[in-house]
Amino acid sequence: MPTGADRAWYLRAIAAVDPRIVEDEDKAIDAGRNQCSALSAGGAKMDWSAAQRFGNDARPLTNARGKQLNAALRGSLCPE
Repeated sequence: MPTGADRAWYLRAIAAVDPRIVEDEDKAIDAGRNQCSALSAGGAKMDWSAAQRFGNDARPLTNARGKQLNAALRGSLCPE
């Protein structure tokens, strides 16, 4: 789990996509770690996958937001 400056950097990166994502920081970190695993494994529908992991019924996210989240993840929590 990221700590200190790394944690803050990651949370800022994904909050830039949608600030509501970081309302529960621990959940946002878990979702990010799971999405990093999916990104490293590759496959189709990565943007959809990110939208599903970070969104919920009350706050659904689009595939476009998923794409932004994946870019934020690659730049912070799970760089390639």
